[in-house]
Amino acid sequence: MKFQFVKKCRKAYSLIKHRSSLINGVSYYAECEHKSKMQILKDQLYFIRKYGNYEPFYFTYGFDRTEMTRERMTSEYLIPYDSFQARINHLNNHNPNFMYTSRVITADKFYFNVFLEKFGIPTPPVYCFIKDKKVLYVDAQFEIDTQQDAVQQLKQLFSRDMDAFCKPSSGQLGNGIFALKIQDSKVYVDGTLSSIDKLKDILLSANYLVQKRIYQHPKMSTLCDSTINSIRMQTVMTKEGEVVPFGAGLRMGRQGSSVDNWAKGGVFVGIDMETGKLMETGFLKPQYGTSVKEHPDTHVVFKDFEIPYYKEAEKQAIELHKRLYRCHSVGWDIAITEEGPMFIEGNGLWEISLIQAAHGGLKKKIEKYFL
Repeated sequence: MKFQFVKKCRKAYSLIKHRSSLINGVSYYAECEHKSKMQILKDQLYFIRKYGNYEPFYFTYGFDRTEMTRERMTSEYLIPYDSFQARINHLNNHNPNFMYTSRVITADKFYFNVFLEKFGIPTPPVYCFIKDKKVLYVDAQFEIDTQQDAVQQLKQLFSRDMDAFCKPSSGQLGNGIFALKIQDSKVYVDGTLSSIDKLKDILLSANYLVQKRIYQHPKMSTLCDSTINSIRMQTVMTKEGEVVPFGAGLRMGRQGSSVDNWAKGGVFVGIDMETGKLMETGFLKPQYGTSVKEHPDTHVVFKDFEIPYYKEAEKQAIELHKRLYRCHSVGWDIAITEEGPMFIEGNGLWEISLIQAAHGGLKKKIEKYFL
């Protein structure tokens, strides 16, 4: 009891310390009537007392609206956000039916790519994989001679023209990702002229995956043409062993960016899972904005924008999850090309926050599948 009291006191201190975003934040629903700052403070303190933590997505969920009573917030929404993250982490890592889980496959982007290729699932081809400053995989061949000089291998690989995308094999939130283009012996990193030596230094600084760049469906490019605007779809395996879709949204980048991540300034908008059409409102991270009805750069209206091949993507995600039968839930990143869906990543520790913001309170659905 004493430990819990101290923990809650620390959370209250953190709440006051970060009051600019947690109490005095900007509303995502400017057109609505709003609670006073004192009422917002009382709500957050109530969450700390009841759940042990404040809600960092208080404003994203629209809790600052006067219509959002405590009864409604606590009955419709899972609060706080981090309690769910701990729950899916437990379910995906501590399945009592198995000594190990399938999450190791989704946690490493290289393993995931090899897994997809084995089952014939469309995924970006791998040029090379670098681990611990060694080139282990080049042009669909495993390089088992680890005594070979990695620098020379990379220089040989990059001596030809290439249009690629590079990312850490276990990275998150778009960190470390960059576009690579080699043309006529000139190297461009995110569109900026660089050199083979600088590129080599970057790739040997972490475990990097270099994949062939893919090109999305022209309709998806109308939203933002500098990034692959990907579907984030969650699927869940029920206690009966059936895989069902849980939620879906579309991540869109901003002009000039090479990633679509919300953390990097991208826009997230929910998808109506019955129709494959976008919902009306998109969400930006607070430091980049709040809610929008159209893309901030291209001004494409979200409402009723229909995503090509959406149902095909959902069907493939369900079938793929069945092969990852030791994972309770997976968050899929899926690109849409002219030929159909292409799977980019699978995430065993996906976030509930944006899906819950876009689709409204998901507490009952979460209780059905995760508790």
